[in-house]
Order: sequence, then structure tokens, then C-alpha cells
Amino acid sequence: MLATLQDILDTVKAENLTTQQKLMCLGNIAERLFDPRELLGYTDEEWQHIENQMICDLNEGYAIYRPRYILPDYSVYIEKGCDFLELPVPQTLDDVLDGLLILYANVPSITTYPVYIGRLDVLLEPFITDEKADYIKIKRFLNHIDKTIPDSFCHGNIGPYDTRAGRLILQAVIELENTTPNMSIRYDKTKTSREFAELAAKACLLVSKPSFANDAYYIEDLGEQYGIASCYNALPECGGAYTLTRLRLGTIARACDSVDQMVNDLLPRVANMALSTMDKRHRFLVEEANFFNTSFLAKEGFIARENFTSMIAIVGLADATNHLLAKEGRNETFGQSARGDEIATLIMQKLDAVNQAHQGLYVERTDNHYLLHAQVGASCHEEDKANTPAHRIKVGQEPTLLAHLKQSAPFHQYFPSGTGDLFAFDQTYVDHLDAVVDIIDGAFALNYRYITTYLKNTDLIRVTGYLVKKSEVERFRKGEAVLRDTTWYGSGTDECADVFDRQLRDEQDVSAA
Repeated sequence: MLATLQDILDTVKAENLTTQQKLMCLGNIAERLFDPRELLGYTDEEWQHIENQMICDLNEGYAIYRPRYILPDYSVYIEKGCDFLELPVPQTLDDVLDGLLILYANVPSITTYPVYIGRLDVLLEPFITDEKADYIKIKRFLNHIDKTIPDSFCHGNIGPYDTRAGRLILQAVIELENTTPNMSIRYDKTKTSREFAELAAKACLLVSKPSFANDAYYIEDLGEQYGIASCYNALPECGGAYTLTRLRLGTIARACDSVDQMVNDLLPRVANMALSTMDKRHRFLVEEANFFNTSFLAKEGFIARENFTSMIAIVGLADATNHLLAKEGRNETFGQSARGDEIATLIMQKLDAVNQAHQGLYVERTDNHYLLHAQVGASCHEEDKANTPAHRIKVGQEPTLLAHLKQSAPFHQYFPSGTGDLFAFDQTYVDHLDAVVDIIDGAFALNYRYITTYLKNTDLIRVTGYLVKKSEVERFRKGEAVLRDTTWYGSGTDECADVFDRQLRDEQDVSAA
């Protein structure tokens, strides 16, 4: 949405923002002072559907000057150093950790912080010489990231192979209990040792990370050189995503009186407008903002413009389906309704077809198409309270675990740039890690892409695709400034979707799965 000069003054006077957070907000406001109809060529109809909240651009801004998500190939530093930052080829673990921290400070994104910090175990493993001493260094490295990149959209990857570095990272993650960096394990039971998988599952229960990514599935869609960034966004490494635009399906559906009107009329019209605005954003970024012509990341091979794509995302599939079920006179809800699954599938099939028919601009890495993404939800507008994250079942309407997995799995096929589900367990499952890994294996056998477990009674909780501390959320809600900007989003998403109150999966429920 457009910003005003008053927004600048309100930000300057805010009592619940740190200086760094004010700077980030002021930069975003500056980008949104420009009318995209004048700067980018949006049509009046496209702008109308942003203003009526059917299309949400996540307030990215219109004077776009860098891609939303950048996934550098950090192995370039390991092999060649970095001329621009005057970093030689690293020789020791100290060199690598110091150099990576310097690189991270120079990788931009929509948040101003890096959203991808690489395949950490792969980068560090060749330099592990003394596990006891190296553990202290890795722990300090991870803690430094948490305190200097206070944004849990910052994301590191480990796996699929069992490595000394990977084990040290997991050990440090458990001990630190930090929200940042977010983390995923690229998991493949044919490559990942059972012991390493159970250690990752333990960390996931205790500190809500790493989440488990179905490595074989993502390689099939994106190739070996991909990364999980930000929340759970699977994107080409050495590239990334220019932008992310989401469709509020619940909002679109409430303007419809039937499934036919939704699927065959309004949804494709709104989706095509969203795709058109993305083309225009790409053109400005590539042709006028000169990011790729000026960034050392592009000049030295950390990224390549040809490896970028973009994400067309959804929220509110459950809300759209529930509205359309009610229009058919059914007292049923998405997640526990066969007809609801039929309606939701029709919606996703239509959206997938519209996207595949659209030739995207500057996205040759993904066959000139944008990638569908299951967006985790945000609190950009009051309308977000009527749009549940992604294709997830509304909190309070969840079925038993086995039924939930079977219901959710078929929708994962539509989202090559990321989707995932979250399941809250009780403390007893820390002693039954084999059962947790069995559940993950079962989910991946159903073609799940991504899954997270966590203990419901911990302070550190996964909101949707990212982590917050509930204690920090409470301080923010009292009007205090807090370290991490993702705390704002976690607070808002919980208020919209009650994500702190997901159904607890008890022993009987898990045993049935």
C-alpha cells in the first residue's frame, strides 16, 4: 500500500522500535511513497485489487532496488575468497567463520538482513580439526548471528549427510535456544543416517529447528543447487526470488456465491493481475534499478541474475473453502470434509493452470514460470484475520494426526517454492525420537515437502515458518522495544490465526499415525 509522510513521523516517534528497526521501516516507507501506476505501470484494475486486499504485495515497496530473497553460493568464498570484501581464500575454521560473518553483513534482502546463510555443515566440515575446540567456535558463530541478524527469516541449511560439523551445529542450536538462525535439514532417509535424523528431531522438538525438508522432492523440482531460505522458501541457490505476491483466497472467495464463480471467473482474473504486477516489478528491478550491474555478489559469481525467479503465493485456502461449503449449505470445515478437499483442489488446480499459462519475465531458471508458494501469513491488514496461513487447517478444526497428514499431503504438490505443516507434541516425545522420525518418514512417503515438530510448552516456538520467543512477544505486546523484528510478525500472526494454540498431539494420536 502507498505510504505517507505521516508514516515517516509515526515511525520516528515510535516507542516500541529500536533504532535499527526504525531505519528498516523508514526505508520501506520510502519505497512505498511512489505510486506503482506511475512508476511501474500498474493498471487501475490491478491497483484496485491491491486496495481491496485480494492481492497482497506484503508492502514490499514499489521503488524496488534489490531482490526480495537472495541465496548466495557461499562455496564461492571457500574456493576463491572475495575480492570486494578483501577476503582471501580461508585456510582455517576461524577464517571461514569470520569471513562468513563479514559476507552476511553485505547480503541484502527485503528485511535488510540475509535470509540465507548457506549449507552450513557443508561449508564448515572441511575445516573441522578438533571437535571440542571447534564446537566453542561454532557456538559463538551461531550466537553472533542471533544478536547481529535479529530477524528469524535468516535461514541456514544442514544435511542430508551426517557430518561432524552438522552434529556440532545441532548441539549448539539446542544449547543456545536462539530464534536465529532459522534452520532446515535437507533430509533423505537413503542418505541421512538414522542417528543424525534423530538428533535433528530432538533439536526440532526442543528448540523448534531444524525443520525437515524432503530433499529428494525439492531436487526433483529445483535441482541439486537449491536452498531453503526465510520461512521455508525453496529457491535456486546462486539466485533467489525477485518478489513475492500473495493472493488472499478467503477474501476472493467471499466475493463469490459459488465454486464455479470462484474457480472459473474471479480467481483467474485476480491471479492474472497479480502475475502482471510481478512482471512489472521484475522489469524495473532488472532494467532500471541496476542491482545486478552493481552488486559484487553478481560480479564475483555468488549470484547470477539467470538463477532468480519469483513466488506467487496463497493464504486462506481453508477460509475460501469454508465459505464455499457454507454457500452449498454444508455445515462442514476444511480439513474434515471430503467436499471441502474437492473444492480446495479445484482452486489449486485452477491457480496452477493460470500460473503455468503465464510467461514470466526474467525467470528462465524456472522455465519462464513463477513458483507457487504456500505463504505462512502476516498481519499487513485487518483482512489477514480472515485468511489462514497457506493451505493449513484452521487452528481448532484439526483432525487427528494421521488424518491431518493424509488430508494435507496432496496439496504439497502445488508448491515447489515451499509449503509445510507444523505439529505440537508433548514432552514425552523427547524420549521417543524414533517415533518422531517414523512420522516424518511417513509424511514424506505421502509426498510431504516440509514438516516441523515442536514442544508446545517451550518459550521458543515456530509461528509458521519462522521462530519467536513467546516471552519476547509478550514484552512487545506491552509496548516495549524488542531485539528481533520477527517478534512483531509473530505477535500479529498469532492474533490473526491463534498459532500459539495448535492442537497438542498426544501419545494416542501419534501412536495411531
